[in-house]
Amino acid sequence: MSKKTTCLASLAFMIFSFNLFAQREADKKITFENKIEDLFFHEFSAVPIILTDKTVAGIDPSTGTKIWEIEGDRFSALGGALQEDKENYQMVPYSPYIIVDELLVDTRDGKIILNKENNYKSITSFNLIPELKSYLIQCKTDDKEVNKFFLVDLSANKTKWEQALNLDKKGTIDNISISNSNTIAFTVGSNLIILNSNTGDIVLNEEEKIGAIYQNPQGNTYYAVEAASGGLGSMMGAAITMNANKLMALGDKIYAFDAATGEQKWKKPLKLDEGFLFSEEVDGKMFVQHEKGGNVYDYSSGEPLWKRVFEKRKINDIEKNAEGYMVYYGSRKMQLDNNGKELWKKPQYQGNSFLENLAEDDSYDEFEYKDGSIIATSYRIAYYQKDVKKPIWKMAADEDTKITYDANEKNLIVLDGKNLYIINPDKGLTDDNKQKLQLKKHRDFNLMEVRGDNYFLSSPWEYVIVDKKGTIIKTNYFEQPGESGRKWLNTLSAVGSVAGAAYQVSGLYNAGMGGTSAAAETLTGVVPPGTGSFNQANKGVKQHQAGYYGQMASEALYNPNRLNAFSDSKDYAFYFTKDDAGTKYLAQVSKNTGEEVDKFIFLDNKPNYHVDQVEKRVFYTNGKEAYIFDYK
Repeated sequence: MSKKTTCLASLAFMIFSFNLFAQREADKKITFENKIEDLFFHEFSAVPIILTDKTVAGIDPSTGTKIWEIEGDRFSALGGALQEDKENYQMVPYSPYIIVDELLVDTRDGKIILNKENNYKSITSFNLIPELKSYLIQCKTDDKEVNKFFLVDLSANKTKWEQALNLDKKGTIDNISISNSNTIAFTVGSNLIILNSNTGDIVLNEEEKIGAIYQNPQGNTYYAVEAASGGLGSMMGAAITMNANKLMALGDKIYAFDAATGEQKWKKPLKLDEGFLFSEEVDGKMFVQHEKGGNVYDYSSGEPLWKRVFEKRKINDIEKNAEGYMVYYGSRKMQLDNNGKELWKKPQYQGNSFLENLAEDDSYDEFEYKDGSIIATSYRIAYYQKDVKKPIWKMAADEDTKITYDANEKNLIVLDGKNLYIINPDKGLTDDNKQKLQLKKHRDFNLMEVRGDNYFLSSPWEYVIVDKKGTIIKTNYFEQPGESGRKWLNTLSAVGSVAGAAYQVSGLYNAGMGGTSAAAETLTGVVPPGTGSFNQANKGVKQHQAGYYGQMASEALYNPNRLNAFSDSKDYAFYFTKDDAGTKYLAQVSKNTGEEVDKFIFLDNKPNYHVDQVEKRVFYTNGKEAYIFDYK
């Protein structure tokens, strides 16, 4: 009897041990002299960074050793200053750098690029200048009216020049633009600044409240748009584009400055009827859209070339043709002559006649099929057959509605509250093809992946697996521990955890747009309908200096082989959760089956951790120890 009891107890212990499968020893462990305060992963260089109250260190994850470590009293403030809602470091996007304790550090080797020996007090802002392969960095000094600016060359990995500037008001670098005259223009607060890009010498520094800067095609003139009243102009930033759905209107004046000398080229600014929205070059001319309409201007003189403004509030595009100009707005288009006069009595439609059902200001997504199209707006999703104005079927859409698209199958996936639709008119799948989902937080779903014959839809804490006809295979919600907050989600954003910044700038995916790409053909964003995301993705979004960024991303990685590992990194999702006994763990979930293939048990209630899905590792810290788990 005693022997049987012992056997049963042993069996129970074995089962218990199996359930706590991931309580295995970490594959690598690194011990620090002081308590670890923070762990984060530099996505661009792919180096894990460990912060203690005395040191900052970069880790080689393949060997479990320190690549570099910076220590000294300058870090002593970190431990006491840590707050739950405040970061004690800052990553510099599209570079291998971090800012920690007001130092600019290269995460690959620990080289300090900027420190306080450069006579600054703190790093305030920074901005990438891709044409120069450099970063412009702004720093405060002890003099409240003076800021220092450094140009850091990414290729040489050092400072090229520095310049001190007097500023009228506090602000950060914004609206940066580089000319063909070896100058860069930008704004800081209420100052418009032009510097020589080679030397940093001051060309212009004057008080001008500017909300946007753009150039002529020759790159020898800066056009500075007056900021909106109330200081909203800086929100416009670099949104000088035809494709934006919601632009913040700026002021109604445009100034022209010689890019080489900083001198004003016009006796008075170009005055618009309403607030500026965007500008676009058209056949060597300057098209400007304001809140009520648009006109074409001469770049040199600023004089209007159309006799009257084309009064449409939402112009999407404009093209020069033999008859004059074709203007596109919403789903409509109108032919104008060279003087801006309308040549058609009525607008035509960019596609089939059913687009007449859309208002001029409607943004929409169109999905084409053999006999018609699905049109998705923010308030309705409808299927129209060709040359038929009335929809065959329609369904309402609201703030609970999200869509995504499988371009290979031509399946439109609609998540409407807790209802899931898979629609494809070519396959007879209509708005009747509905499945009720038992979801906890349907509004948080943000990613869809094609997994063979199935779809894996997910949020940071929930997933659904369905086949391509809409049949539900599995769904699961992972209850978050009561302490969950910013720390829990430091790696679980669906886009960022898969590829990281290096892959974004390489142009390997654009999941946030709703589209897909060659290296991540199965990854698609789940977005509200009618944003134009899929239309824009289909047209192809321009990626400035994409080739250079791809090369730079590869060179910046601590492990260049990481790029080759990307294609094998899409098999798992990770969810932080707890079991019935209250044990907190990180679940490794197969996207194909929904099976939990591994559980990484954490030892404390507030773990610092990161999942690197590219090189298949989990990083976790506790006390003075950093643990590295390798997984398959």
